[in-house]
Amino acid sequence: MPSVTPYPHQSRMFKAVLEGKNVLAVIHRRAGKDIFSIEAWVLRGLQRVGTHVYLLPYYSQARNVVWSGMDKDGRPFIDAVNKNLIVKKNEARMEIELINGSRLVLAGSNNTDSLMGTNPVTIIYSEFALHHPMARQYLNPILIQNGGIEIIQSTPRGLNHLYEAYMAVRENPNYHVEHLGVDDTFDHDGNPLISPKQVQEARDRGMSDEIIRQELFCDFNVGNLGSYFTREMSDMEREGRIIDIRPNRSLPLHTCFDLGGTDATAGWLFQVDGEYIHLLALLHDTGKGLKFYLEWADRLRQQWGCQWGTHFGPHDLTQKHQSWEQAESRLMLARKAGWHFQVTPKLSIEDGIEAMRYIFPKLKVNSADCALGVRAMREYRREYDEVNACFKPKPLHNWSSNIMDALRYLAVNYRRLYDVPSPQRTYEYRG
Repeated sequence: MPSVTPYPHQSRMFKAVLEGKNVLAVIHRRAGKDIFSIEAWVLRGLQRVGTHVYLLPYYSQARNVVWSGMDKDGRPFIDAVNKNLIVKKNEARMEIELINGSRLVLAGSNNTDSLMGTNPVTIIYSEFALHHPMARQYLNPILIQNGGIEIIQSTPRGLNHLYEAYMAVRENPNYHVEHLGVDDTFDHDGNPLISPKQVQEARDRGMSDEIIRQELFCDFNVGNLGSYFTREMSDMEREGRIIDIRPNRSLPLHTCFDLGGTDATAGWLFQVDGEYIHLLALLHDTGKGLKFYLEWADRLRQQWGCQWGTHFGPHDLTQKHQSWEQAESRLMLARKAGWHFQVTPKLSIEDGIEAMRYIFPKLKVNSADCALGVRAMREYRREYDEVNACFKPKPLHNWSSNIMDALRYLAVNYRRLYDVPSPQRTYEYRG
């Protein structure tokens, strides 16, 4: 059992874990989600010998928040793992070996490939709403094969993949589901963990009602606060522009990439058909070299029977990069593979986002092969400054960043090359 005395809502979840049930908990901020997750991590490690993975959205967060982080009383989170249970601790890999042979692994879901082969029997998702939406889909088959369980905990972020998971499992008898705002969580004496007075104090300090509803009352319906393209996505859905689109063999097929090297890379395949831009497919993965994406794109082109048009790349395409067999710029590597990229002019993020707003009414999106791209358009948002209680003038760097950067390059190039108004000419009569 846990080394701390759990709150009533935590006790219910620990009981479910002991019974071998999956847990999905939508819980407000400061309700002890990470303490519960660490204790459940250890509990599962003692309950079943195997690999037990604790995932945060990014590897760096896993180290900073859990491995090196502290609770409000200054105690390191990782000290919740009783030292008497530890045989070996690997600081570099963030792994703990328990006395029964179980391995506790701390990682980030931004690189699920690193988890392939670890064969986990438990996967814990911390702040699941901020994870890459495909991470769970990649890892679920492993849990099913191993007869393992998942523990999902998070505050909401609109009607995204957390909401979809919640709706899918809330009636499933194999899941213990909690949806708890500040009115639903209490300490050992029956007092609210966050009192109405503290909620009002947060409001008086400038916390908006929308943030309060989302973070403290776990309201899914608040929406994606700070999203850049909420109105544009509403228009796209209302006008029926997220549909099944077939490639037109008589039109050239263009590409636009944000090439991240070993980081996430994204590329859009598109055609310009009259006044509309048809987004036909999104290529997206992590930890792959340039060759992987070029071959993937060419397979789709051959399948569709199209001819290549123009290839657009990021402004840093000419920089040298450790990729393939030697250190060369990705522009030269692509040329050797028969791809001739046009380099996107370097503009400010603000100018790029304005270019995106300009092309949004012209977009038609293939619902089948661009589903992740549509989700990225909805979830692309500004970074929130909690100290000053306002949104920063720059995008939040998350799983959607590379996808939307590629779309931003597409927008910049479209306005530059495809949508240039005819210049008005003035003629002078010389007799």
